[in-house]
Parts: sequence; C-alpha cells; structure tokens
Amino acid sequence: MKQHANATTTTEMREFIRESDLPTAVLARLLKVSESTVRKWRKRDSVDDKSHVPKQLNTTLSPAQEYVVVELRTRLLLSLDELLEVCQNFINVNASRAGLQRCLKRHGVSRLADMQDSGITSDADQSIQVAIEDTADHKVLLSDVSPEAIREVLNSTSGIDESEVVQVKVTKLPEFQGEQSKRRLLIANDPDSGWVYVDIYDGDEKEAASRYMRHVLTKAPFHIRRILAGNYNEFLSRFRLLDEAVDHSLSDADSNDEVENSIKSKTE
Repeated sequence: MKQHANATTTTEMREFIRESDLPTAVLARLLKVSESTVRKWRKRDSVDDKSHVPKQLNTTLSPAQEYVVVELRTRLLLSLDELLEVCQNFINVNASRAGLQRCLKRHGVSRLADMQDSGITSDADQSIQVAIEDTADHKVLLSDVSPEAIREVLNSTSGIDESEVVQVKVTKLPEFQGEQSKRRLLIANDPDSGWVYVDIYDGDEKEAASRYMRHVLTKAPFHIRRILAGNYNEFLSRFRLLDEAVDHSLSDADSNDEVENSIKSKTE
C-alpha cells in the first residue's frame, strides 16, 4: 500500500520503533516524532499504513441503490449527467453529482472511455435464455438466443428497424445485508432518444408492469405502435392498464413473437 503523503515516519523508522527497547520519550526525541506516534507503531502488527478510505462513507445511496447505479452505468454507458438525472428521477431524489461520481469511482466505473475501450458492459450483449415448452414430453427446455438473432427476428418478421425497439430487461438484485425481500430491477431504454425507465420492486410484477406502462404512455418521447410479447394473454393480465387505455386491435399474431420488447414510432 502506498505510504500516506503526510506520514512522519518511514518503513525503516517503524521497524526500528517496534524492535527497540528504548523508552517512548527517548525514541520520540531520537526520531523527532511525537510520543503518540511511537506508541501507535509499537501497538501495530504491521509497518504498513492502514486503508485511507473512511470507515463511515458519507453517501445517500443504499447498497442496493449503488448496485442499480453501477448496472445503469455498465449496461447503458450513461454519462455522469445522464446518470444523475435518471438516479434522481427513479432511485434517490437526494443523490448529488459529486456523490454519484464517488460511487462510480469506488466501483471502478468512473471513466466511460476506459469502459468503452475495454468492452466492459453488463450483460446487454450476452445471450438470452428463452423457455421453450416441449408438449410431447411435458418438459420445459431453455434455449440460448443471441442479440443478433433477436434483431433478425424483429427486422424480418415485423418489418421494423432495430432503432424502433425499446429494450426492456428484468434482473434479480442480489441480497444485501439487512434486507430480507428479494427484489427485481426493471430497466427500459430507447438508445435513439436517450429515454430511460427504472423500477425496483419486490416481486409484485403486476404493479410494476402497470407503473411501467403508465409511465410510457404519459412521459415517453414516442408513441407505442406495437407490442411484442412472449405470452400475449399473460401480458394483458399483467398490464391491466391496457384493458381500456389501449385499442384492442393489437392482434393475436403478436403472441407468437419470441421477444419481450416495447415497440415505438418517433413523434413528429
């Protein structure tokens, strides 16, 4: 560990203090340091400086909220100002720009250029597991679908461009000390317009789905043109807001699509 800039003793002096039988006052005069410094290094088990990080971090973000901030940074590669806006809107209204910067630095994601050069992202470019039911053998199989395959399905069968797709992803949050509930994180983003939606919930997917849809319908900078869902009936049962607010002309043909995304068309 690097020696502290204000240290009054070197490694050799500390070794001498620990091994010397001279009285504390004599050692202090000999080395031109305070007696408290001599007593401190005589009690230490090592001659190295301890960590300079404060034992009590001055932060407004909980461990779970810091996890979400890092996920947003690595997955969406948001700038600090963009991340601050999303954090204040959806995660913690009291978050500050300086506090957010310190959080990113602690987790090693403070420089976007380093992340882009090294290719460090979350799991946005990894394969997605899709459950496929084998009705003959009454089994559920998991198949890995690559992002390239999803783009091909969207472009070939739906006649829409990749830029018209709002990516929606739900992941489980790890368990943090002192927290019992198992929560999930929903992130939806439109790279074309920079729109982001974040929701943290403890398993009530129906309420989370309603919140998401209500936010999309009232605040998103685009209009929903089509919904693609893996199970259309289940989708409607979760998004209760759609029962009356959205035209039922959404066809059942969409129920066979394998991608769970919101599709949008740009506003004029």
